[in-house]
Amino acid sequence: MTTDLESRLRHAFEARTAGVPVPPEPDWEVAQARPRKAYPILGVIATVAATLVVLLTVTLVWGDGGSDDQAFRPGTVEVTPVWPAKSPTLALRRDTSNPQIVNVATGKVLGTALPPAGYDVAWAGYEAAAADNRTFFFTVSKALNSRHMVARVHVDDQGRPDGRAVLVAQVPTANELNAVAPPLPTPNTNEPARWATLDGLSVSPDATRLAMTVSTRNGEGLSVWDLSTGRNTTWGSPTAITALAWGGDGSLLWASGHSAGRLDPESRPSILRPTQSYSDLGDAEVSQLLPSGDRIVVLSEPYSVRLVQLSRHPGGPERVLDQWVATGGDNGGAVVDGSARHVLYLRNSEGVRLDLKTGARTPTKLGGPENKMAIFTW
Repeated sequence: MTTDLESRLRHAFEARTAGVPVPPEPDWEVAQARPRKAYPILGVIATVAATLVVLLTVTLVWGDGGSDDQAFRPGTVEVTPVWPAKSPTLALRRDTSNPQIVNVATGKVLGTALPPAGYDVAWAGYEAAAADNRTFFFTVSKALNSRHMVARVHVDDQGRPDGRAVLVAQVPTANELNAVAPPLPTPNTNEPARWATLDGLSVSPDATRLAMTVSTRNGEGLSVWDLSTGRNTTWGSPTAITALAWGGDGSLLWASGHSAGRLDPESRPSILRPTQSYSDLGDAEVSQLLPSGDRIVVLSEPYSVRLVQLSRHPGGPERVLDQWVATGGDNGGAVVDGSARHVLYLRNSEGVRLDLKTGARTPTKLGGPENKMAIFTW
């Protein structure tokens, strides 16, 4: 069984050597009597050098997680309110490499979002998109267990980034969250960390505020950033928050299990209190919230799949947005766009875009085996 230290060393080695190119195989002259196996010496030297770097920096890798990031200055980046796009055409695609900007209709890659210098895209990170369909956010970090940061990138109408992404926010410390979060009934046994864990992202439609769901081994919560000023506030939650949506009045709707509530980001930090309840969705996948409080969810039944909009009122009407027979492939994965007017989802592994107002459905090229491990945000 691989130990935690071995796993960290392996991940550190892979991260440090991922960019080392393998040199072309020389045209070795092979003896006829006894062929010898050729070892590219440059590859060996590069691997040894990378290994030495890893060994020499292992202490720094884990030590970096225990210090504040001096490169980040909250509230120092330019923040200009944006307006909703008439029709979203772009999406941020992430798999195992740097995020890419793609055309929703064709799936064509238009550009690559590079993280800030000195940072890597967080492997198990999160993304968010503003309503203009040109402003995207994704999580980055400096090392394996260092503080997770949020970076922002702007793209033009052709999907080309305006440069490297810039840092705009960071997760709170564990102490900051634990100070406002009610203790969990049964705290987990994970090793205590200095930083909270980032569990989700949501950006206000005008791209001026950023909400993140966060947790520690002892509690759950929600942190909201005013990107213009760098001011951030953290609230505690009795349970894990599973969905977020920004209202037109600047309020933040949150959902947790069968309950939900609205938060005024200007309010004082406290414990979130639910103001409404939801019915049980059974085996349905995690729902997507709309600003109204309605939910978008995929319900799978024997030989049938339904994409539905559930009313915010318990026992309220159910609007069937699409229904099809499952004939193989992936279904579901609904993603609401930044303006909350459209939904992307998979229908037997084929990508579909749906207009929530008109009900019009348009096929996209975001499905298929090449996108099986990809996550899209728009």
